[in-house]
Amino acid sequence: MKRSYLSFLRLVYLLFLIGFSPSIFANSYYEAGYEMEQLNTLFAIPLYEKALTEKPSGKLQKAVVSRLFFLYKKHGKLLDALFLGSKYPSLIPSKERGWIWTNLAEIYKPIGVSELSATYVFASKSSPEKFSELSEHLKLANSQKLYEFASIILLKRKQYKVILSIYAENPSMAKTPLFIGISEFKIGADSGKEFLKTILGDTERERTDQEKSDILYLMGVYYRQSADYDLSARYFRMSGSFGSKPRGDLETTKSLVLKGNSKEMCSIFKFATSSTDEIETLLNLYCSPNPNISWKTYEPSIRILAEREGNEFLTILFPGTN
Repeated sequence: MKRSYLSFLRLVYLLFLIGFSPSIFANSYYEAGYEMEQLNTLFAIPLYEKALTEKPSGKLQKAVVSRLFFLYKKHGKLLDALFLGSKYPSLIPSKERGWIWTNLAEIYKPIGVSELSATYVFASKSSPEKFSELSEHLKLANSQKLYEFASIILLKRKQYKVILSIYAENPSMAKTPLFIGISEFKIGADSGKEFLKTILGDTERERTDQEKSDILYLMGVYYRQSADYDLSARYFRMSGSFGSKPRGDLETTKSLVLKGNSKEMCSIFKFATSSTDEIETLLNLYCSPNPNISWKTYEPSIRILAEREGNEFLTILFPGTN
């Protein structure tokens, strides 16, 4: 696997030098994904995703989309499958996409498929200049679960100002400060800091455990942005004690690694091999006491994962991939 990966890197570099079209790069990533799929289907996903960013066309595009959708389904990545199916409807039959809505409807009971689908359509085309359809739809439904679903779609699209706008128009739907807080921090550290001041200043309100967890999580975000990894790790860990423990453990881990405390991370947390999460699987691999288990097999995928926002800590855990 190591030899084939080095050959793959040399090929990409040579193609870059001589000026080949992006489709050549797409084909290289597709072949790497197909090779990885024989070893671990979960880690083939980042390679196929990278191939798709290189804008393949024709038969290659169809092959990449087909393999990617199949693996999203296999590993339960509902939102990724939803976005892929919406972007390439002619390549993925509606019958194949049906499982997405069946599962989403189960998660968001008692909201039905038609309401979820309409929310997705409005959220997928909303922008800071044009979100009235989404806002009116949500206000009419008056459902916190539907606001949550819309917020997740908007976060994935990086439409942070739209999230702030829909909650500003209907503040009672803000069950927790999570979506607003994340959006404020994504817009800027100063915005996030001011939001935290407002939340922490409201001492009269009785908060649920989930709200406490989310506020502590946002404090962890603030201190990580400030490069105070000790405090960041402390608040993330505290957030997990009130709720969303997997989230708290993962974010604590990131801050510990960024501070240089990787060994402490392994002694505190126990991560399992996951069928849906590449990062959790890598943490399990890193902390494994078995010396025969090597992360080198997944190096092509780790490189891609490490490029993504929030995954910078992977370059510290797995040197040689940056």
